[in-house]
Amino acid sequence: MTTIRGQHLIGKTVGGCVLESLLGYGGSSAVFLARQHDPERQVAVKVFLPRSTLDGKMRKDFYIRFLREAEAASELDHPNILPIYSYGEQDDLPYIIMPYMPGGTLYEYARKRGRLSLKESCWYLEQIASALDYAHAHGCVHCDVKPANILLDSDGRALLTDFGIAHITRPEGTTLVEGQATGQGQGAQAPELLMGTPDYISPEQALGHKLDGRSDVYSLGIMLFFLLAGTLPFRADNTIAIALLHVHEPPPSLCMLRADITPAIDRVVRKALAKSPDERFQSAGQFCTAFALAAGLLDPARLPPELLKDVQIEEALAEPQVEPELLAAPAVVQVRPLQTRRPVLSSLNLPRLFAVGVLLLLLTVGAALGMGAITSRLTHAGANVQTTRSTGIGQALVDDLANSSDWPTSSTFFFTGKQYHIENKSTQNVALALYAAHQYSNFRLSVTMTEVHGSHDSADYYGVVFRSAADQSRYYVFEVVSWGSGDYAFWRFDGKWNLLASGPAPSLHTATGASNTIGVEAVGNTFSFTINHRPVGASVIDSSRHAMTSGEIGLYVEENSEIAFSRLYITILP
Repeated sequence: MTTIRGQHLIGKTVGGCVLESLLGYGGSSAVFLARQHDPERQVAVKVFLPRSTLDGKMRKDFYIRFLREAEAASELDHPNILPIYSYGEQDDLPYIIMPYMPGGTLYEYARKRGRLSLKESCWYLEQIASALDYAHAHGCVHCDVKPANILLDSDGRALLTDFGIAHITRPEGTTLVEGQATGQGQGAQAPELLMGTPDYISPEQALGHKLDGRSDVYSLGIMLFFLLAGTLPFRADNTIAIALLHVHEPPPSLCMLRADITPAIDRVVRKALAKSPDERFQSAGQFCTAFALAAGLLDPARLPPELLKDVQIEEALAEPQVEPELLAAPAVVQVRPLQTRRPVLSSLNLPRLFAVGVLLLLLTVGAALGMGAITSRLTHAGANVQTTRSTGIGQALVDDLANSSDWPTSSTFFFTGKQYHIENKSTQNVALALYAAHQYSNFRLSVTMTEVHGSHDSADYYGVVFRSAADQSRYYVFEVVSWGSGDYAFWRFDGKWNLLASGPAPSLHTATGASNTIGVEAVGNTFSFTINHRPVGASVIDSSRHAMTSGEIGLYVEENSEIAFSRLYITILP
Protein backbone atom coordinates (compact mmCIF):
# COMPACT_ATOMS: atom_id res chain seq x y z
CA MET A 1 0.00 0.00 0.00
CA THR A 2 1.49 3.32 -1.02
CA THR A 3 1.62 6.26 1.36
CA ILE A 4 2.86 8.70 -1.27
CA ARG A 5 0.28 8.94 -4.02
CA GLY A 6 -2.76 7.96 -1.94
CA GLN A 7 -4.57 5.99 -4.62
CA HIS A 8 -5.66 3.52 -1.91
CA LEU A 9 -7.93 6.23 -0.46
CA ILE A 10 -9.97 6.84 -3.62
CA GLY A 11 -13.58 5.86 -2.96
CA LYS A 12 -13.27 6.20 0.80
CA THR A 13 -15.20 8.73 2.89
CA VAL A 14 -13.10 11.18 4.88
CA GLY A 15 -14.72 13.90 6.94
CA GLY A 16 -18.06 13.24 5.29
CA CYS A 17 -16.56 13.60 1.78
CA VAL A 18 -16.17 10.82 -0.78
CA LEU A 19 -12.69 11.00 -2.35
CA GLU A 20 -13.17 10.73 -6.13
CA SER A 21 -9.77 11.37 -7.73
CA LEU A 22 -6.25 12.50 -6.92
CA LEU A 23 -5.49 16.14 -7.78
CA GLY A 24 -1.89 16.23 -6.56
CA TYR A 25 0.49 15.18 -3.87
CA GLY A 26 3.66 16.21 -2.10
CA GLY A 27 6.10 14.89 0.41
CA SER A 28 3.65 14.91 3.32
CA SER A 29 0.13 15.14 1.90
CA ALA A 30 -2.17 14.41 -1.01
CA VAL A 31 -5.07 16.49 -2.33
CA PHE A 32 -8.22 14.80 -3.63
CA LEU A 33 -11.23 15.98 -5.57
CA ALA A 34 -14.16 14.92 -3.42
CA ARG A 35 -17.93 15.10 -3.17
CA GLN A 36 -19.38 16.49 0.02
CA HIS A 37 -23.01 15.58 0.74
CA ASP A 38 -23.87 18.06 3.48
CA PRO A 39 -23.96 20.53 1.85
CA GLU A 40 -23.86 19.00 -1.62
CA ARG A 41 -20.80 20.36 -3.41
CA GLN A 42 -17.43 19.54 -4.92
CA VAL A 43 -14.54 20.13 -2.55
CA ALA A 44 -10.82 19.51 -2.27
CA VAL A 45 -9.67 17.34 0.62
CA LYS A 46 -6.06 17.49 1.76
CA VAL A 47 -4.95 14.39 3.65
CA PHE A 48 -1.80 13.98 5.72
CA LEU A 49 0.21 11.22 3.98
CA PRO A 50 3.93 11.46 4.82
CA ARG A 51 6.48 9.40 2.96
CA SER A 52 7.18 6.05 4.60
CA THR A 53 10.92 6.86 4.49
CA LEU A 54 10.58 9.73 7.01
CA ASP A 55 11.81 9.03 10.52
CA GLY A 56 9.68 9.61 13.59
CA LYS A 57 10.83 13.18 14.27
CA MET A 58 10.34 14.29 10.67
CA ARG A 59 6.87 12.71 10.56
CA LYS A 60 5.99 14.62 13.72
CA ASP A 61 7.32 17.89 12.25
CA PHE A 62 5.24 17.44 9.10
CA TYR A 63 2.20 16.53 11.20
CA ILE A 64 2.57 19.74 13.23
CA ARG A 65 2.96 21.70 10.01
CA PHE A 66 -0.21 20.12 8.63
CA LEU A 67 -2.24 21.06 11.71
CA ARG A 68 -0.72 24.57 11.71
CA GLU A 69 -1.95 25.11 8.16
CA ALA A 70 -5.48 24.15 9.17
CA GLU A 71 -5.40 26.36 12.27
CA ALA A 72 -3.80 29.41 10.64
CA ALA A 73 -5.92 29.46 7.48
CA SER A 74 -9.18 28.74 9.30
CA GLU A 75 -8.75 31.92 11.39
CA LEU A 76 -8.13 34.16 8.36
CA ASP A 77 -11.12 35.54 6.50
CA HIS A 78 -10.13 37.31 3.27
CA PRO A 79 -11.48 37.02 -0.30
CA ASN A 80 -7.99 36.15 -1.60
CA ILE A 81 -7.10 33.55 1.03
CA LEU A 82 -8.40 30.05 0.39
CA PRO A 83 -10.87 29.35 3.20
CA ILE A 84 -10.98 26.17 5.25
CA TYR A 85 -14.41 24.56 5.45
CA SER A 86 -13.40 22.18 8.22
CA TYR A 87 -10.54 20.03 9.46
CA GLY A 88 -10.13 17.09 11.74
CA GLU A 89 -8.85 13.57 12.08
CA GLN A 90 -10.47 10.26 11.12
CA ASP A 91 -8.94 6.85 11.79
CA ASP A 92 -5.59 8.52 12.62
CA LEU A 93 -5.82 10.36 9.26
CA PRO A 94 -5.69 14.19 9.61
CA TYR A 95 -7.54 16.04 6.85
CA ILE A 96 -8.49 19.55 5.69
CA ILE A 97 -11.59 20.28 3.60
CA MET A 98 -11.28 23.27 1.26
CA PRO A 99 -13.07 24.72 -1.79
CA TYR A 100 -12.22 23.09 -5.10
CA MET A 101 -10.44 25.53 -7.44
CA PRO A 102 -10.89 24.41 -11.08
CA GLY A 103 -8.39 26.93 -12.47
CA GLY A 104 -5.34 25.12 -11.09
CA THR A 105 -2.35 27.07 -9.81
CA LEU A 106 -0.91 30.36 -10.96
CA TYR A 107 2.33 28.51 -11.69
CA GLU A 108 0.58 26.16 -14.12
CA TYR A 109 -1.19 29.10 -15.76
CA ALA A 110 2.02 31.13 -16.15
CA ARG A 111 3.98 28.19 -17.57
CA LYS A 112 1.26 27.64 -20.13
CA ARG A 113 0.83 31.30 -21.09
CA GLY A 114 4.46 32.39 -20.93
CA ARG A 115 5.39 35.90 -19.83
CA LEU A 116 2.30 37.70 -18.59
CA SER A 117 1.44 41.25 -19.58
CA LEU A 118 2.05 44.11 -17.17
CA LYS A 119 -1.69 44.48 -16.65
CA GLU A 120 -2.30 40.80 -15.93
CA SER A 121 0.73 40.56 -13.66
CA CYS A 122 -0.54 43.56 -11.71
CA TRP A 123 -3.96 41.89 -11.43
CA TYR A 124 -2.48 38.90 -9.62
CA LEU A 125 -0.02 41.02 -7.63
CA GLU A 126 -2.84 43.20 -6.31
CA GLN A 127 -4.86 40.23 -5.08
CA ILE A 128 -2.01 38.43 -3.32
CA ALA A 129 -0.65 41.68 -1.86
CA SER A 130 -4.05 42.33 -0.33
CA ALA A 131 -4.13 38.82 1.13
CA LEU A 132 -0.64 39.18 2.59
CA ASP A 133 -1.27 42.57 4.15
CA TYR A 134 -4.36 41.11 5.81
CA ALA A 135 -2.46 38.07 7.08
CA HIS A 136 0.41 40.24 8.36
CA ALA A 137 -2.01 42.55 10.17
CA HIS A 138 -3.40 39.48 11.93
CA GLY A 139 -0.01 38.23 13.02
CA CYS A 140 0.62 35.60 10.32
CA VAL A 141 3.66 35.50 8.01
CA HIS A 142 3.09 33.04 5.16
CA CYS A 143 6.78 32.14 4.51
CA ASP A 144 6.10 30.21 1.29
CA VAL A 145 4.66 32.70 -1.21
CA LYS A 146 5.02 31.30 -4.72
CA PRO A 147 2.83 30.76 -7.81
CA ALA A 148 2.32 27.09 -6.95
CA ASN A 149 0.63 28.15 -3.69
CA ILE A 150 -1.82 30.46 -5.47
CA LEU A 151 -4.99 28.82 -6.77
CA LEU A 152 -7.26 30.23 -9.47
CA ASP A 153 -11.02 29.92 -9.61
CA SER A 154 -13.06 29.67 -12.80
CA ASP A 155 -13.06 33.48 -13.12
CA GLY A 156 -9.30 33.84 -12.69
CA ARG A 157 -9.53 35.11 -9.11
CA ALA A 158 -6.38 34.27 -7.15
CA LEU A 159 -6.43 32.76 -3.68
CA LEU A 160 -3.40 32.23 -1.47
CA THR A 161 -3.14 28.80 0.12
CA ASP A 162 -0.77 26.48 2.02
CA PHE A 163 -0.07 28.17 5.35
CA GLY A 164 1.72 25.03 6.52
CA ILE A 165 4.96 26.80 7.47
CA ALA A 166 3.42 30.13 8.41
CA HIS A 167 5.04 31.93 11.35
CA ILE A 168 2.74 33.37 13.96
CA THR A 169 3.77 36.79 15.25
CA ARG A 170 0.79 37.38 17.55
CA PRO A 171 1.34 37.77 21.28
CA GLU A 172 1.10 34.66 23.39
CA GLY A 173 -2.42 33.75 24.50
CA THR A 174 -4.24 35.48 21.63
CA THR A 175 -5.87 34.10 18.52
CA LEU A 176 -4.98 35.21 15.04
CA VAL A 177 -8.06 37.39 14.86
CA GLU A 178 -7.36 38.98 18.24
CA GLY A 179 -3.64 39.50 17.69
CA GLN A 180 -2.76 42.70 15.87
CA ALA A 181 1.03 42.32 15.66
CA THR A 182 2.13 43.55 12.28
CA GLY A 183 4.80 42.11 10.04
CA GLN A 184 7.06 45.01 10.92
CA GLY A 185 6.72 44.62 14.64
CA GLN A 186 7.17 41.44 16.55
CA GLY A 187 9.27 39.03 14.53
CA ALA A 188 8.81 35.28 14.54
CA GLN A 189 11.68 33.08 15.55
CA ALA A 190 12.91 31.00 12.65
CA PRO A 191 12.43 27.25 12.93
CA GLU A 192 15.26 24.89 13.68
CA LEU A 193 15.02 23.45 10.16
CA LEU A 194 14.98 25.70 7.12
CA MET A 195 11.58 25.45 5.49
CA GLY A 196 10.28 27.15 2.39
CA THR A 197 10.90 26.97 -1.32
CA PRO A 198 14.52 27.92 -2.20
CA ASP A 199 13.53 29.57 -5.49
CA TYR A 200 11.40 32.13 -3.60
CA ILE A 201 13.03 32.25 -0.17
CA SER A 202 14.01 35.59 1.37
CA PRO A 203 17.61 36.19 2.47
CA GLU A 204 16.64 36.34 6.15
CA GLN A 205 14.65 33.13 5.85
CA ALA A 206 17.59 31.40 4.17
CA LEU A 207 19.85 32.55 7.02
CA GLY A 208 17.44 31.37 9.71
CA HIS A 209 16.85 34.87 11.06
CA LYS A 210 13.66 36.17 12.63
CA LEU A 211 10.95 36.83 10.08
CA ASP A 212 8.23 39.40 9.61
CA GLY A 213 5.93 40.41 6.78
CA ARG A 214 8.75 41.89 4.74
CA SER A 215 10.02 38.37 4.10
CA ASP A 216 6.77 37.71 2.22
CA VAL A 217 7.28 40.97 0.30
CA TYR A 218 10.58 39.60 -0.99
CA SER A 219 8.98 36.31 -2.06
CA LEU A 220 6.19 38.29 -3.72
CA GLY A 221 8.86 40.20 -5.65
CA ILE A 222 10.37 36.93 -6.88
CA MET A 223 6.90 35.81 -7.94
CA LEU A 224 6.34 39.02 -9.94
CA PHE A 225 9.78 38.60 -11.55
CA PHE A 226 8.75 35.10 -12.65
CA LEU A 227 5.43 36.29 -14.07
CA LEU A 228 7.08 39.08 -16.05
CA ALA A 229 10.23 37.29 -17.22
CA GLY A 230 9.00 33.72 -17.56
CA THR A 231 12.06 32.63 -15.59
CA LEU A 232 13.43 32.93 -12.07
CA PRO A 233 16.15 35.45 -11.20
CA PHE A 234 18.36 32.85 -9.53
CA ARG A 235 19.14 29.35 -10.76
CA ALA A 236 21.64 26.81 -9.48
CA ASP A 237 22.26 23.08 -9.29
CA ASN A 238 21.15 22.63 -5.68
CA THR A 239 18.98 24.27 -3.06
CA ILE A 240 21.88 25.53 -0.93
CA ALA A 241 23.43 27.31 -3.92
CA ILE A 242 20.09 28.95 -4.76
CA ALA A 243 19.66 30.12 -1.17
CA LEU A 244 23.14 31.64 -1.21
CA LEU A 245 22.31 33.54 -4.38
CA HIS A 246 19.31 35.06 -2.63
CA VAL A 247 21.54 36.09 0.24
CA HIS A 248 24.46 37.53 -1.72
CA GLU A 249 23.70 38.19 -5.41
CA PRO A 250 21.64 41.02 -6.91
CA PRO A 251 18.99 39.86 -9.39
CA PRO A 252 19.43 40.41 -13.13
CA SER A 253 17.73 43.44 -14.63
CA LEU A 254 14.21 42.87 -15.92
CA CYS A 255 14.96 45.52 -18.54
CA MET A 256 17.30 43.03 -20.16
CA LEU A 257 14.65 40.33 -20.36
CA ARG A 258 11.79 42.11 -22.14
CA ALA A 259 11.52 45.35 -24.03
CA ASP A 260 8.46 46.84 -22.33
CA ILE A 261 10.02 46.83 -18.86
CA THR A 262 10.97 50.42 -18.11
CA PRO A 263 13.72 51.47 -15.70
CA ALA A 264 10.99 52.62 -13.28
CA ILE A 265 9.43 49.14 -13.23
CA ASP A 266 12.84 47.57 -12.82
CA ARG A 267 13.60 49.81 -9.83
CA VAL A 268 10.32 48.87 -8.15
CA VAL A 269 11.04 45.14 -8.47
CA ARG A 270 14.61 45.64 -7.28
CA LYS A 271 13.38 47.47 -4.19
CA ALA A 272 11.09 44.56 -3.36
CA LEU A 273 14.11 42.25 -3.75
CA ALA A 274 16.47 44.27 -1.57
CA LYS A 275 18.62 42.02 0.61
CA SER A 276 17.86 44.00 3.76
CA PRO A 277 14.20 44.07 4.90
CA ASP A 278 14.63 47.74 5.89
CA GLU A 279 15.37 48.65 2.27
CA ARG A 280 12.29 46.91 0.84
CA PHE A 281 8.73 48.11 0.63
CA GLN A 282 7.41 47.77 4.16
CA SER A 283 4.16 46.21 3.04
CA ALA A 284 2.90 44.21 0.09
CA GLY A 285 0.37 46.96 -0.64
CA GLN A 286 3.15 49.55 -1.02
CA PHE A 287 4.89 47.23 -3.46
CA CYS A 288 1.73 46.73 -5.51
CA THR A 289 0.93 50.46 -5.63
CA ALA A 290 4.46 51.36 -6.73
CA PHE A 291 4.38 48.72 -9.48
CA ALA A 292 1.01 49.90 -10.78
CA LEU A 293 2.25 53.51 -10.89
CA ALA A 294 5.52 52.57 -12.62
CA ALA A 295 3.67 50.46 -15.19
CA GLY A 296 1.22 53.29 -15.97
CA LEU A 297 -1.71 51.22 -14.71
CA LEU A 298 -2.69 53.59 -11.92
CA ASP A 299 -3.49 57.29 -12.18
CA PRO A 300 -1.64 59.17 -9.43
CA ALA A 301 -4.53 61.63 -9.29
CA ARG A 302 -6.77 58.86 -7.95
CA LEU A 303 -4.53 58.19 -4.96
CA PRO A 304 -4.74 59.96 -1.61
CA PRO A 305 -1.99 62.60 -1.30
CA GLU A 306 -0.61 60.93 1.82
CA LEU A 307 -0.06 57.69 -0.13
CA LEU A 308 1.75 59.46 -2.95
CA LYS A 309 4.02 61.09 -0.39
CA ASP A 310 4.95 57.70 1.01
CA VAL A 311 8.75 57.66 0.85
CA GLN A 312 8.78 53.95 0.03
CA ILE A 313 6.91 54.64 -3.21
CA GLU A 314 8.47 57.98 -4.08
CA GLU A 315 12.04 56.69 -3.80
CA ALA A 316 11.32 53.63 -5.93
CA LEU A 317 9.82 55.71 -8.73
CA ALA A 318 12.32 58.56 -8.59
CA GLU A 319 14.42 58.99 -11.71
CA PRO A 320 18.00 57.98 -10.83
CA GLN A 321 20.69 60.62 -10.97
CA VAL A 322 24.15 60.02 -12.42
CA GLU A 323 26.89 61.72 -10.47
CA PRO A 324 28.96 64.09 -12.66
CA GLU A 325 32.24 62.40 -11.79
CA LEU A 326 30.92 59.13 -13.20
CA LEU A 327 30.73 60.68 -16.65
CA ALA A 328 34.48 60.89 -16.96
CA ALA A 329 36.15 58.38 -19.29
CA PRO A 330 39.70 57.66 -18.09
CA ALA A 331 40.10 54.51 -20.16
CA VAL A 332 38.52 52.39 -22.87
CA VAL A 333 36.64 49.28 -21.79
CA GLN A 334 35.32 47.18 -24.65
CA VAL A 335 33.40 44.63 -22.63
CA ARG A 336 30.39 45.91 -20.73
CA PRO A 337 29.02 43.84 -17.81
CA LEU A 338 25.30 43.51 -17.23
CA GLN A 339 25.63 45.31 -13.92
CA THR A 340 25.62 48.45 -16.04
CA ARG A 341 21.91 47.84 -16.57
CA ARG A 342 21.21 47.26 -12.89
CA PRO A 343 21.78 49.18 -9.64
CA VAL A 344 24.83 48.23 -7.62
CA LEU A 345 25.52 51.22 -5.35
CA SER A 346 21.90 51.53 -4.26
CA SER A 347 18.75 49.50 -4.58
CA LEU A 348 16.79 52.67 -5.32
CA ASN A 349 18.41 55.31 -7.42
CA LEU A 350 20.96 54.16 -10.00
CA PRO A 351 20.18 53.99 -13.73
CA ARG A 352 19.86 50.96 -15.89
CA LEU A 353 23.31 51.56 -17.34
CA PHE A 354 26.30 53.15 -15.56
CA ALA A 355 29.07 55.20 -17.10
CA VAL A 356 32.63 54.07 -17.39
CA GLY A 357 33.85 54.78 -13.86
CA VAL A 358 31.36 52.31 -12.41
CA LEU A 359 32.06 49.87 -15.23
CA LEU A 360 35.73 49.76 -14.35
CA LEU A 361 34.93 49.24 -10.69
CA LEU A 362 32.54 46.39 -11.48
CA LEU A 363 35.03 44.68 -13.73
CA THR A 364 37.71 44.95 -11.07
CA VAL A 365 35.46 43.55 -8.36
CA GLY A 366 34.22 40.82 -10.71
CA ALA A 367 37.76 39.75 -11.43
CA ALA A 368 38.62 39.73 -7.74
CA LEU A 369 35.67 37.47 -7.05
CA GLY A 370 36.76 35.09 -9.74
CA MET A 371 33.66 35.54 -11.87
CA GLY A 372 35.81 36.19 -14.93
CA ALA A 373 33.04 35.44 -17.41
CA ILE A 374 33.59 38.70 -19.23
CA THR A 375 37.11 39.68 -20.20
CA SER A 376 38.19 43.16 -21.22
CA ARG A 377 39.77 43.70 -24.59
CA LEU A 378 43.51 43.42 -25.04
CA THR A 379 45.20 46.77 -25.20
CA HIS A 380 46.60 47.66 -28.58
CA ALA A 381 49.64 49.81 -29.02
CA GLY A 382 48.57 53.42 -29.36
CA ALA A 383 45.00 52.65 -28.23
CA ASN A 384 44.73 56.10 -26.68
CA VAL A 385 44.70 57.67 -30.13
CA GLN A 386 41.45 57.35 -32.08
CA THR A 387 41.77 57.28 -35.85
CA THR A 388 39.23 57.36 -38.63
CA ARG A 389 39.05 54.52 -41.08
CA SER A 390 40.27 55.68 -44.50
CA THR A 391 37.47 54.15 -46.52
CA GLY A 392 35.93 55.74 -49.53
CA ILE A 393 32.21 56.00 -50.15
CA GLY A 394 30.87 53.11 -52.17
CA GLN A 395 34.07 51.05 -52.13
CA ALA A 396 33.96 47.29 -52.70
CA LEU A 397 32.63 45.31 -49.70
CA VAL A 398 35.24 43.81 -47.41
CA ASP A 399 34.55 41.48 -44.50
CA ASP A 400 35.40 43.73 -41.56
CA LEU A 401 35.88 40.73 -39.28
CA ALA A 402 38.90 39.85 -41.40
CA ASN A 403 40.58 42.86 -39.80
CA SER A 404 41.09 40.67 -36.73
CA SER A 405 43.71 42.79 -35.02
CA ASP A 406 41.07 45.43 -34.33
CA TRP A 407 38.76 43.07 -32.45
CA PRO A 408 39.37 42.06 -28.81
CA THR A 409 40.54 38.47 -28.31
CA SER A 410 40.58 36.33 -25.18
CA SER A 411 39.29 32.98 -23.98
CA THR A 412 35.73 34.19 -24.55
CA PHE A 413 36.36 36.44 -27.57
CA PHE A 414 38.04 34.41 -30.28
CA PHE A 415 38.28 33.68 -33.99
CA THR A 416 37.60 30.25 -35.42
CA GLY A 417 38.13 30.20 -39.13
CA LYS A 418 36.27 33.20 -40.53
CA GLN A 419 33.90 33.42 -37.58
CA TYR A 420 34.28 35.65 -34.54
CA HIS A 421 32.85 34.03 -31.40
CA ILE A 422 31.62 35.87 -28.34
CA GLU A 423 30.93 33.49 -25.48
CA ASN A 424 29.14 34.91 -22.47
CA LYS A 425 29.56 32.42 -19.64
CA SER A 426 27.62 34.45 -17.10
CA THR A 427 23.84 34.64 -16.72
CA GLN A 428 24.13 38.17 -15.35
CA ASN A 429 26.55 39.92 -17.73
CA VAL A 430 26.70 41.36 -21.21
CA ALA A 431 29.72 40.71 -23.42
CA LEU A 432 30.43 43.60 -25.80
CA ALA A 433 33.24 44.02 -28.32
CA LEU A 434 33.83 47.24 -30.30
CA TYR A 435 35.55 47.47 -33.67
CA ALA A 436 38.40 49.57 -32.34
CA ALA A 437 39.46 52.86 -33.90
CA HIS A 438 36.88 52.82 -36.71
CA GLN A 439 34.35 55.65 -36.73
CA TYR A 440 31.16 55.67 -38.81
CA SER A 441 28.43 58.24 -39.36
CA ASN A 442 26.10 57.27 -42.23
CA PHE A 443 26.48 53.62 -43.16
CA ARG A 444 24.83 50.38 -44.12
CA LEU A 445 25.93 47.09 -42.58
CA SER A 446 25.00 43.44 -42.57
CA VAL A 447 26.28 40.67 -40.32
CA THR A 448 25.45 37.00 -40.02
CA MET A 449 24.93 35.61 -36.53
CA THR A 450 24.65 31.98 -35.44
CA GLU A 451 23.63 31.00 -31.92
CA VAL A 452 26.02 28.20 -30.94
CA HIS A 453 24.29 27.68 -27.61
CA GLY A 454 21.94 29.60 -25.34
CA SER A 455 19.51 29.25 -22.48
CA HIS A 456 16.38 29.99 -24.56
CA ASP A 457 14.68 31.47 -21.49
CA SER A 458 13.61 34.87 -22.87
CA ALA A 459 17.04 36.49 -22.38
CA ASP A 460 19.11 35.21 -25.33
CA TYR A 461 19.61 38.72 -26.74
CA TYR A 462 22.39 39.44 -29.18
CA GLY A 463 22.96 42.00 -31.88
CA VAL A 464 24.79 45.09 -33.10
CA VAL A 465 25.93 48.25 -31.33
CA PHE A 466 26.64 51.35 -33.44
CA ARG A 467 27.52 55.04 -33.15
CA SER A 468 29.12 54.09 -29.87
CA ALA A 469 31.50 56.24 -27.89
CA ALA A 470 34.80 54.45 -27.38
CA ASP A 471 34.11 54.43 -23.63
CA GLN A 472 30.62 52.97 -24.20
CA SER A 473 28.97 55.90 -22.41
CA ARG A 474 26.50 56.26 -25.30
CA TYR A 475 25.41 54.17 -28.27
CA TYR A 476 22.52 52.61 -30.19
CA VAL A 477 21.84 48.89 -30.06
CA PHE A 478 19.68 46.76 -32.34
CA GLU A 479 19.05 43.36 -30.75
CA VAL A 480 17.09 40.19 -31.42
CA VAL A 481 16.02 37.49 -28.99
CA SER A 482 15.65 33.75 -29.61
CA TRP A 483 12.51 33.39 -27.54
CA GLY A 484 9.19 32.03 -28.78
CA SER A 485 8.80 33.14 -32.38
CA GLY A 486 11.45 35.86 -32.00
CA ASP A 487 11.46 39.57 -31.11
CA TYR A 488 13.59 42.65 -31.79
CA ALA A 489 14.28 45.91 -29.98
CA PHE A 490 16.07 49.15 -30.87
CA TRP A 491 17.49 51.18 -27.98
CA ARG A 492 19.39 54.41 -27.44
CA PHE A 493 21.61 54.64 -24.40
CA ASP A 494 22.72 58.12 -23.35
CA GLY A 495 23.05 57.72 -19.60
CA LYS A 496 19.68 56.03 -19.42
CA TRP A 497 17.87 53.55 -21.66
CA ASN A 498 15.37 54.75 -24.24
CA LEU A 499 13.33 52.20 -26.21
CA LEU A 500 12.88 53.51 -29.76
CA ALA A 501 11.19 50.50 -31.36
CA SER A 502 10.36 46.87 -30.64
CA GLY A 503 8.11 44.10 -31.83
CA PRO A 504 7.86 40.58 -33.20
CA ALA A 505 10.46 39.31 -35.64
CA PRO A 506 8.76 36.56 -37.66
CA SER A 507 11.67 36.30 -40.08
CA LEU A 508 14.10 35.41 -37.26
CA HIS A 509 15.25 31.77 -37.08
CA THR A 510 15.18 30.93 -33.37
CA ALA A 511 16.53 27.37 -33.35
CA THR A 512 19.99 26.74 -31.92
CA GLY A 513 22.48 26.53 -34.77
CA ALA A 514 20.35 28.57 -37.14
CA SER A 515 21.93 31.58 -38.85
CA ASN A 516 20.38 35.02 -39.17
CA THR A 517 21.58 38.01 -41.16
CA ILE A 518 20.87 41.41 -39.61
CA GLY A 519 20.89 44.59 -41.68
CA VAL A 520 21.21 48.13 -40.30
CA GLU A 521 21.06 51.39 -42.24
CA ALA A 522 21.75 54.68 -40.50
CA VAL A 523 21.41 57.98 -42.40
CA GLY A 524 21.27 61.09 -40.25
CA ASN A 525 18.72 60.44 -37.54
CA THR A 526 16.76 57.86 -39.56
CA PHE A 527 17.30 54.13 -39.03
CA SER A 528 15.93 51.03 -40.72
CA PHE A 529 16.51 47.35 -40.04
CA THR A 530 16.18 43.98 -41.73
CA ILE A 531 16.33 40.40 -40.53
CA ASN A 532 17.19 37.83 -43.17
CA HIS A 533 16.69 40.53 -45.83
CA ARG A 534 13.13 41.30 -44.72
CA PRO A 535 12.25 44.72 -43.26
CA VAL A 536 11.53 44.77 -39.53
CA GLY A 537 9.03 47.44 -38.49
CA ALA A 538 8.96 50.92 -39.95
CA SER A 539 11.92 53.26 -40.21
CA VAL A 540 12.74 54.95 -36.93
CA ILE A 541 13.49 58.65 -36.61
CA ASP A 542 15.35 59.72 -33.49
CA SER A 543 14.45 63.39 -33.07
CA SER A 544 15.80 63.57 -29.53
CA ARG A 545 18.47 66.08 -28.61
CA HIS A 546 20.46 63.04 -27.47
CA ALA A 547 20.55 61.54 -30.97
CA MET A 548 24.05 60.38 -31.91
CA THR A 549 25.68 61.19 -35.22
CA SER A 550 28.80 59.01 -35.33
CA GLY A 551 30.79 56.41 -33.43
CA GLU A 552 32.12 52.87 -33.40
CA ILE A 553 30.36 49.63 -34.34
CA GLY A 554 30.31 46.61 -32.06
CA LEU A 555 28.86 43.16 -31.41
CA TYR A 556 27.38 41.89 -28.17
CA VAL A 557 25.88 38.84 -26.50
CA GLU A 558 23.79 38.45 -23.38
CA GLU A 559 23.11 35.74 -20.78
CA ASN A 560 25.07 32.53 -20.97
CA SER A 561 25.08 32.30 -24.75
CA GLU A 562 27.68 31.88 -27.45
CA ILE A 563 27.19 33.61 -30.80
CA ALA A 564 29.35 33.18 -33.88
CA PHE A 565 29.51 36.33 -36.05
CA SER A 566 30.59 36.25 -39.68
CA ARG A 567 30.44 38.25 -42.92
CA LEU A 568 30.35 41.72 -41.39
CA TYR A 569 30.08 44.14 -44.30
CA ILE A 570 30.06 47.89 -43.64
CA THR A 571 29.45 50.40 -46.42
CA ILE A 572 29.85 54.14 -45.84
CA LEU A 573 26.96 56.21 -47.18
CA PRO A 574 26.98 59.90 -48.14
